[in-house]
Amino acid sequence: MKWKTTPIKTSWDDLLRGVRSPADWEKKRKVVKKRFLELLRDEAAPRPPRDRKLKVEREWEGGGFRIRYISYQVEEDERAHAYVAVPDAPVPKGGFPAVICLHGTTNWGARRTLGLPPEHGDPDYNKGMFGMDSARQLVRRGYVTISPEHFCAGKRLPAEGRFETAPFYRRHPGWSAVGKYMYDSRIACSVLAAHPEVNPRRIGVTGHSLGGQGSIWLTAYDDRIRCSVPSCAASTFRENPEPLHWSRDRWYIYFPQLRKDFLAGRKVQCDFHEMMALIAPRPLLEFFALNDGYPSSQQHRAMLHLKVHELYRLLGAEQAHAFLVFGDGHSFPDLSRACMLSWMDRWLKHGGAPLGGWDSSLTPGG
Repeated sequence: MKWKTTPIKTSWDDLLRGVRSPADWEKKRKVVKKRFLELLRDEAAPRPPRDRKLKVEREWEGGGFRIRYISYQVEEDERAHAYVAVPDAPVPKGGFPAVICLHGTTNWGARRTLGLPPEHGDPDYNKGMFGMDSARQLVRRGYVTISPEHFCAGKRLPAEGRFETAPFYRRHPGWSAVGKYMYDSRIACSVLAAHPEVNPRRIGVTGHSLGGQGSIWLTAYDDRIRCSVPSCAASTFRENPEPLHWSRDRWYIYFPQLRKDFLAGRKVQCDFHEMMALIAPRPLLEFFALNDGYPSSQQHRAMLHLKVHELYRLLGAEQAHAFLVFGDGHSFPDLSRACMLSWMDRWLKHGGAPLGGWDSSLTPGG
């Protein structure tokens, strides 16, 4: 007797509509990438400066690795700052693998990725602190890391407060905050790739919350990213009880142009299933909690990944896609950290080969 399974219909079925081969996907991918760049308002981005005028502001020993606080030009009249961490170890043949560590909405979040205290008092800094030191964990494991400060935090903190995008939109009314975020992140990737001890063909990205969103966007935006591990990247556009979160009229305004679409109940031209599809067949592992915000939204996110997995299967890369669902809310628990380190090792150190045996260094504190 043959059992028939019930077909599962989801909000994400349009991803592979009309796609039956890798060649079909390659044609559709070009269309999706164009819509993604339109969503970012990428055409409004200025031309990056030819001379980044990179400067090491200060350097110190971090305990088994060196930390450099650097600055560099991102626009003709604007400099960015980032922390670069380099292992105190012999450089392997071809250079160290490297990871861009994007932070969430904490003013001194770039420091937080290295376990460093804030430069000034910050009452929210230590909330959920455990596990956020992704750069520190990675550099101790043999990666060069760069932790760039977000364009409206740290040294570029607006007078209106952290993550206030109003000053940005006064300067660039035709752009989007996410477009600027990706523009800056791409330059950070270039800074990392140019580091003499880095293998530019083995660069990954990870981040939590806003940094998790950025990890998805940057991997979709920049093909140099070979491995992506986003954490708690929030809800989608389509299955979101509060879609105006993405185009609010205050604080961090991601995509101001989408407000009229959300108010009219229209679908956005490029949702998260398509952004993740732009990553394929490069390795992607996402973490999220069913109790982070609206449970129904996170259930839809799990279904989204099942559809994205169909694309990875079509491209012959099923092993390069995974997602982890947990119940610890908007956090980065031990399990996520262990999986992030293992995933980066597999794809950036071992060429995708499964890691055999138990590695005690993956345990908390290892």
